[in-house]
Amino acid sequence: MPTPPLSDDILAIARRMELFEASESVANTGTGSRQEGGEFEVLVQQMWNSFSDVCVAGGAVRTQETGARFRKKLVWHRHIVHQLAVGDRRLIVPFQDVRDAGPGDAGARWLETEFAVEDLVEQFPGTPRAIRDYAPATGPFAGERYPTMYAGMSTGFDDTIVLVEAGVLREKILLEYKTAKSSKGGQIDGNAHERLSFQIMQYLEAATRYTKCSFVVFANGAFVRYKNKYHVNFHVQADRLSNFAWFSMEHACTSNEYARFLASLLSWLFEGMPRASGNAR
Repeated sequence: MPTPPLSDDILAIARRMELFEASESVANTGTGSRQEGGEFEVLVQQMWNSFSDVCVAGGAVRTQETGARFRKKLVWHRHIVHQLAVGDRRLIVPFQDVRDAGPGDAGARWLETEFAVEDLVEQFPGTPRAIRDYAPATGPFAGERYPTMYAGMSTGFDDTIVLVEAGVLREKILLEYKTAKSSKGGQIDGNAHERLSFQIMQYLEAATRYTKCSFVVFANGAFVRYKNKYHVNFHVQADRLSNFAWFSMEHACTSNEYARFLASLLSWLFEGMPRASGNAR
C-alpha cells in the first residue's frame, strides 16, 4: 500500500507549533502554574488527530482503544489512543486523555507512560541491593526503611507511540512536550528544563523494559530562535546514546523536524520501511 503524503492541515499545525511563543516570565509564578505548556499540547494533539485522519484516508483501519492510567496534578487520568492498522502492522498514536475514576486495570504495558520508582529500582539494582548500597545510615529512611523514601512516587511522560508488527512490539516511543520562552528576546529563560534532564535519566531505566524504546521530545521553535545551551546538549546526549542499541533520543522543534518524524511513521505503517531515528535521521 503506498504511503500517503502529509496533509496541508498537518503542515499548518506543525508551523504553528514551531512559531508557538509563551508569554514572558512572571515574578513569583511557579513553573507548574503556567498554562503555556497546555496550549502547546493542544496543538500537538491536533497534529496527532490530523495524522490519524491521513492514515485512514490512505487506507488504514482505525479503532479506538483504552490506554494506560497516569496521574496528572495528583488526579488519575487515562489515555485514549487510536490504533491504525495496515496488514499485520499496527501503529498506536495519542488521541485524547480523560479523567479516570479508577482504579481499574493499569492498561497494557506497551502503552504505559508512568513508571513507578519502586518498579524501576526492583528491576535494577533490586531492592535488597538498593538498601544495602544506597540507604543512609541514620535518619527516617535508614536501613530497611529506605524504600519508604520513594514509595508511591513515579516519573511520567506526556504520551507514547507504539509500533507493533505481527503481534510483536517493534518500537515504543515515549513522548515529552516542552516549550521554552525568552523574556528578553535574546536567550531562553533558564529553570524550565531541569525536569526534562531527570526524565532523560528515567527514560534510560524505562527503556530496558522493552525490546526497543525511544524518547522523542516535541518542543516549540524557541530552541532555535534564541541563544541557549539545551538544543546542542540534547543532541550531544542523543549522539552518545546512539552507541548503545537500546537507546535512541531525538529533539524536534521545527516544522521540518516534526514532519520528518511523522513521515517516518507513515512509511513504516504503509510500507514497512524501518523507522530512522536519532540525530542521523
